[in-house]
Amino acid sequence: MVKLFYKLTLLLLLILSATLLYQKDTYAYHTLIHIDPIPHTEELIQRSQYVDAYEYLNYFMAFDYVQHNPQARVLLKQINEKRHSLSYQSEKVLEGISTGTSDELLGQASAIGSDFFVLGDIRDLVIEATHYVKDEEVDSLLVALSGIGLVATAGTLYSGGGAAVIKTGVSVLKLAKKSKRMPSWLGSFIVRQSKHIRKGKDLSSLTPLFSALDTLRRQVGLPQTLKLLSHTTSLKALQKLTQLSKRYGKNTATLLKLSNKQIVQHAHKLKNIDMQTIKQASSYGKSGFTHLLKHGEKNFLKTTKRLKAYAKIGHKGEAWKMALWAMKSISDNVLFLVMGMASFLMLPWRKILEKK
Repeated sequence: MVKLFYKLTLLLLLILSATLLYQKDTYAYHTLIHIDPIPHTEELIQRSQYVDAYEYLNYFMAFDYVQHNPQARVLLKQINEKRHSLSYQSEKVLEGISTGTSDELLGQASAIGSDFFVLGDIRDLVIEATHYVKDEEVDSLLVALSGIGLVATAGTLYSGGGAAVIKTGVSVLKLAKKSKRMPSWLGSFIVRQSKHIRKGKDLSSLTPLFSALDTLRRQVGLPQTLKLLSHTTSLKALQKLTQLSKRYGKNTATLLKLSNKQIVQHAHKLKNIDMQTIKQASSYGKSGFTHLLKHGEKNFLKTTKRLKAYAKIGHKGEAWKMALWAMKSISDNVLFLVMGMASFLMLPWRKILEKK
């Protein structure tokens, strides 16, 4: 009886180790763990970043596992109440006027208002000229943008609105600079192009840049445009993000973050995958996209269905939680070692030795 129990225990260890190894390497269930948005949302609230907190939590509210969480609903309500309070909105408007930047659309609108008109460009040029006379540091980028803004204003009046896209783009870029979201490549590009524009008054060299900015702003809104702009490394990268925004819309920045930029790196693969599947992958973060890209859409959907079914095994899914812990904690080498030892001990060594 003891011998039988011993053999069965070894067989069970062998089967469990082989099963864990197969599940780890074939389906990688242990890597597909839903993101809990509450901790990060609370961190954003503590830093008074209510816009980012709302966008982040609101994105996840589309998923059942968050939507049915009472804590998430309460937190979202608190954020909305804060953002819609009169004191908060007044504070953001004043912030936009006084600092020229804000994370709220209301504050950004007040910040960008004066820059859109010729007075804003003249004001900035006068300020920088004063710095020059006082032998203080002059912001060459702000000077370049203001100069382009004046040329664009004249072009708009002359052409009946033809240069309005560039004028709007200049206002957006001023806001990006003041909010410290202007990438270095773009600042250098603007300063370089402004020198040519001062000579020939020709804005055509800036058309691709401001056309991409205008499209991006229309697709995702001003706040998201500033976020996405800060992630670009070249005009080509900006144009690529603009194309992606036509598909992902206002979720572009969130998906870029959750996928760890995989939506850009693997855009050619993801373009043929259903949008709902991509959103589902995003709920697992980077690992969700990695699994989707590695195994394909069909396999990914099968895996997530199995996860839901397995989660019901045992009392409140405790058995599955233990299996996930084992897959995550026990290395492949340990599993191979257990399988090897179990197989070795199961061999009928007495009979083998007697034959010798």
